[in-house]
Amino acid sequence: MQQDKLIVILADISGYTRFMLENRTSAVHGQLCINSLIEAILEHVNIPLTLQEIEGDAVFLYARHPDTEANWATMVQEISEKLDKFFEAFIAQLGLTAESTPCGCAICRNGDKLGLKIIVHAGEAVFHEVAGRPQVSGPDVILAHRLLKNSVDSNEYLLLTENAFQLMAAHIEGKFEAHEESYEGFDRVRAHVRFLDGEVLAARDAVYQLNDNERQEAVDSYLGWVERHIKPAAVQQMRSPIRGFS
Repeated sequence: MQQDKLIVILADISGYTRFMLENRTSAVHGQLCINSLIEAILEHVNIPLTLQEIEGDAVFLYARHPDTEANWATMVQEISEKLDKFFEAFIAQLGLTAESTPCGCAICRNGDKLGLKIIVHAGEAVFHEVAGRPQVSGPDVILAHRLLKNSVDSNEYLLLTENAFQLMAAHIEGKFEAHEESYEGFDRVRAHVRFLDGEVLAARDAVYQLNDNERQEAVDSYLGWVERHIKPAAVQQMRSPIRGFS
């Protein structure tokens, strides 16, 4: 058991609960759509980031301080530059899903109502194991999770706590707005928020700007994923529906 510095990243799909509740009769299909979005994000997760957990609609990642301050500085820059990749992958997958399927069910019609918010905090944590599984815990990990429930009036944004902002802002483009939250046990939590309206439009436009070969390759990849996952789930859904029909 050891305490060390770390960066915590929580990538959370906004609108997940409402999305699933409004589509109870297609719950399996809905979860598979969410899974495809999470997988698009995870494709960009590699060293120095560690996947701690997939928490329903959120991906819990962290990066631990390496052996030297020089390596820490390099790691901070790599992680900072990776954040936009998460947004780009998520938005592109949403666009690709909408454009590649003829399905008109409630799940596919309402996918564009989903958004992505990313919470980033820098602090310290206790590194330990439970039943042989590596774990991180401590007040800074708790705070990062508390920040998922905040007063930011948007479904798509990047929020950095003051600690994370001071560490990473030099490597992240875009305009940040000062923000503040208050949680029991933490008093005032200063943060900085970058809204993604411009980035969302640019990333969605990029899907439509693919050349024919790139577009076909992307569509084929998505349809292959559908063949492997959604079709078997659809058959299972019809055989054992959550709700009976006349």
